[in-house]
Amino acid sequence: MGLFIVEFDLKARSPVSVQNGDAIVDKGYSTVTVRNVQADSTEEAPHKARPIADALLDELCWQYDIKLEVANGWTVTLQDSPTTRHIKKYTVKVTARGGHRKRIPRVLKDIRTRSSDAKTYYRKAAISRDPFDKFRNFYLAIENVASKIATAKNRHSRYESNLLQFALQECFSSNKQLLEQHSHVYGFENTGDIFLDVATFLYKKNRVQLSHSKAGEKKKTPFNPADEWEVQVSLPLAELVAKSLLSYEDAHLLS
Repeated sequence: MGLFIVEFDLKARSPVSVQNGDAIVDKGYSTVTVRNVQADSTEEAPHKARPIADALLDELCWQYDIKLEVANGWTVTLQDSPTTRHIKKYTVKVTARGGHRKRIPRVLKDIRTRSSDAKTYYRKAAISRDPFDKFRNFYLAIENVASKIATAKNRHSRYESNLLQFALQECFSSNKQLLEQHSHVYGFENTGDIFLDVATFLYKKNRVQLSHSKAGEKKKTPFNPADEWEVQVSLPLAELVAKSLLSYEDAHLLS
């Protein structure tokens, strides 16, 4: 058993530095480094380090809207110091683009990472450019946390829409106005029960129609401009619900 450091290539340069922790990134570098990896060989080390790297990227995505993804390459070496940040030397390049962009801090002292399938689905949605793929992964994040809430509260149901409605009640009970503000979407039907209405819109109007293609039933098909537009305009509501449920999960469901 040895102590290794693994540096994974990223598909883009990091806009932020994480100073401390077993997993770190540096502003301007297209790598994520995992330190203190206990493994039997250089072949085993990347497999042990990858979940740690992904957990950091999940946290950066949902907490700070930093969208990073591991690429194919990596470098492994025996760790000579717990403070090592990079295995190889890279040309650091930082670019700034115009327009209104979300401001993020340049340096984060450290990130507390807690593994969550829902956070991984959320990051996949945030990275995707296809509206169908974005919605599906936002919904998978929502569904994952909703099932955990139902288990924690002993409120099981055979109907997925009921689980979603209950999760919305738990998460937004003190802030229904936030859901109402984001519910002005094409196709949204208001019955006066915002939790039921949002659950119905996300599940029946989108999730079901994106996941099933039976002839004679309502569905949304690729390359249909009207269908793609309807999904596109539903994304802000889906993202709000997903991110809010991740906050609930982080506060109440993860140890």
